[in-house]
Amino acid sequence: MKGSPKPQTTIQILRSFMLGRYTARVVDGRLETEGPQPLAGPLPASIRVRRDELVEFLNEYAGGVWPPAPGSTLREVQEELGCPLTPVLDAVEAALKRHAA
Repeated sequence: MKGSPKPQTTIQILRSFMLGRYTARVVDGRLETEGPQPLAGPLPASIRVRRDELVEFLNEYAGGVWPPAPGSTLREVQEELGCPLTPVLDAVEAALKRHAA
């Protein structure tokens, strides 16, 4: 019998938010999400597991919201590079993997 699937990383969750047109915001330390339909599949379980990490990431790099707020670190990097948000997330994910190794 197989075990439970591994939870998605914070960056993978944010990519899922982008693809599904979901928004998120941190309110009084809580994560609130909104989208065109209820979250489904493995995403809700991953969010529960990574909630604290998501809140910290959104507060530190995205201005406490998703999509990232104007003036947030992620938006500043995006503007500096002149590219969509996806390559910025790819770079952040690569940096996080290097830091964890």
